[in-house]
Formats: sequence, C-alpha cells, structure tokens
Amino acid sequence: MMTCSRGLNNHHRSIKMNISEIQKKDEPAFDAMALEYGTLFIGSQWTSIFNGVRRYGIYNKGQELIGGFITYREKKFGLSIYRNPPYTPDIGPFLKVDASNPVSIMDNWKKALSLIADFLEQLPYSVMSFAVNPNTLDMQPFIWKKFKVIPGYTYILDLSKSVDDIWKGMSNERRKNINKGLKDSLSTQKADNLEIVRSLVLKTYSRQEKTTNEFYLNKVLFDYANDNNSFSYVTYQNDRPIACTFCIFDKKTVYYLLGGYDSNRKHHGAGAMAMWESIKYAKDSGLLYFDFEGSMNQNIEKYFRGFGGQLTPYYRINKAKLPLEIIMKFFKRELF
Repeated sequence: MMTCSRGLNNHHRSIKMNISEIQKKDEPAFDAMALEYGTLFIGSQWTSIFNGVRRYGIYNKGQELIGGFITYREKKFGLSIYRNPPYTPDIGPFLKVDASNPVSIMDNWKKALSLIADFLEQLPYSVMSFAVNPNTLDMQPFIWKKFKVIPGYTYILDLSKSVDDIWKGMSNERRKNINKGLKDSLSTQKADNLEIVRSLVLKTYSRQEKTTNEFYLNKVLFDYANDNNSFSYVTYQNDRPIACTFCIFDKKTVYYLLGGYDSNRKHHGAGAMAMWESIKYAKDSGLLYFDFEGSMNQNIEKYFRGFGGQLTPYYRINKAKLPLEIIMKFFKRELF
C-alpha cells in the first residue's frame, strides 16, 4: 500500500490531508462519495471489471475519507504504463469540501491536487498519462510538478431543456440527417442484444484502423451493462443493423461511451437517429446531462458539435521518464 502525507509547502500545511489505498471498510463510503461528488468511473461497480486498477482515498487530519481517485497500470514492452483504464474517460478526482468561502474551497482543492501530484510522482512509472474529471479545473499543482498538461474537449448537453428546444438547438445538418433517415424508412430501437452493438463497434474500429481491447469491450457490454446503468439504441435498414449507440449513466449524467457503424450499408442518418433516440431516452429518464465524451478528431468533433451541447474542456496530465520523454515527443508530440 502506497501512502503520501509529506508536507508540500508552507501555504498548504494548515490543511492536513493524506492519501492511502482504499481498504475494504472504506469501500462503501468511497462509492457513495464518488457518485455524489465524482462520476461512476471511479466506483467499484465500474472499476471491478478491470485488472490493474487501484483506488485511493484522500483523508483529512481526522482520517475521515473526503475524496479519491483511481490509477490503472499495465505493462507493455517491459515498461510500466499508468493511464486511464480502457473506455474510462476520467480517473477523478473527487473531493468533499465542507466550506462555503471561495478561497477556502480553492485552498482545499489546491492542497488535494498538490498531494495527488506528489503521489503520482512516487509511482514506479515509465510513462504516465491520465485524463481527469472536467470539473477539475486547477492544473497548477501538476504544472508546478513538471507534468505536461494538455487540454481536451467534450460536449455536454443540458437535458433540462424541452425536447423541442434541444431539437432546435441542433445544427441544420444533424436535423437533416435524422429527417432523411426517417424519410428512407430507417427505424431505431432500444437494443436488447448487445452482440449487435459489439459487432458494429468492432467494425468501426476496424474501418478507422484503430486497435481496441476486445477483452474489456466484452467486460463492459456483458459483465457491467444492465438496465440500471446503461442503454443502447440500434438503427436498422430493412431489418439490418447499421448504426448504434451505447451509453452508461449515473445519477445525473449519461455518457456516450461507444458507437458503431456498418460502412457497407451507409446512410448519413443512421448514427444521428440512434444518438437522437438516446438523448430523448436520457431526458425521459430524468437525467440532467448528456456527455458526448468528445473527441479531438476533427471530423468526430464536428459530428458531436452538431447535437448542440456546450463545449467543455477537460485536462490530461502526462509525464515520462527520461530518455522515454524524448522518444515520446517524436511519436506523441501532441501529448508530450
């Protein structure tokens, strides 16, 4: 078990915190707080499907759990690589702050993030690359510790709007895609058979020449997914599936996690129809936000943008040991 409680600097010594790996007795509290202050991606139901995940708690001076985050480690080519688990958009952190004064709130966050930065530096890493929760805006503690901080972007749709307003807020192109699909007698149905989703997702990865972890794809679809945490929509043409969405959700937010498309049966409306039905289903379920889990790919970003969500930044923190960092600058210039 790794711990980190050393002082950071004079400014933060008045706020006592430490980090320890979560023990069994604290797991229920960690899960409850993760859902209240963070996301489902650091709760035990999600993280238990992955090998190599460790969950860490942030404790106050009375050893009361007040926050947490996760790490994921894998070995490749003899290197120790720390990153987000597959299909997991953030590692946290979350933090419960019992303060109302804005300066006090920032002081607590600054201390917690500084402690996390110190903790991550102590890990036996070769390469490290973590995306954090979009609510984590203060990257200064990581910058001060010489992490490379890279912005990314997602789109988040406010589901408190009426269906009509959400429809009107979409781009003309996206509405035309959906209307064209309806005119051409495409149909979209909530999926019961996730094998269809799996097949369409794998076809998309193959077409884009991207590698995917089929082992964990299967774990997500067939071990994790159930009616209480996820849903999927499939668009059909002449009873043949041609596009799909797969979304998971917590108490407030729906996350568009996976999508698939059969390029042999092209129709510009198929994917948009599946997404539109997913948005309406999320709204009807009483959820507040739809997170498109945005992409830095220019074409995919434009597609997501067309659904009218709010552009929202998140950050990735990267670090590599020398001389690996120099090598990474050649192959992953955008990250290192």
